[in-house]
Amino acid sequence: MSVAPALRQDRARVVALMHPKEGVSFEEFDKYWLNEHSKVFHSIAIGKKNLTKYEQFHFNPAVNQMVAAQGTPALPYFGMAVFEAESFEKIMEIFKDPEYHRVVVPDEDKFFDRTKSSILTGQFATIWEQ
Repeated sequence: MSVAPALRQDRARVVALMHPKEGVSFEEFDKYWLNEHSKVFHSIAIGKKNLTKYEQFHFNPAVNQMVAAQGTPALPYFGMAVFEAESFEKIMEIFKDPEYHRVVVPDEDKFFDRTKSSILTGQFATIWEQ
């Protein structure tokens, strides 16, 4: 018996496509985001309270070049942050929180350019998983 795919109603995701700050190399961005910024973001109470999951998707420049050689345009981003919660409201509360602005935003300014980054929001359906 197969089940028709459905969008999850109990979860929401916000994805940030992260553009590097001018002068920051891929290696610097990648290392700092994984090893330093992750600790800073995890330190704020509202993130731990409101999120069910926070993931970092680190791009692979070599593979991205191979994909671009196949005709797919290369994107200017170095990574993708995935925020998952029970609702969009819970995620947006984080980005309005004073502690986020006091602690996390100054750290973000060290390695990525918010003005050149992109935000995507949506619900998801798992079609297949192994």
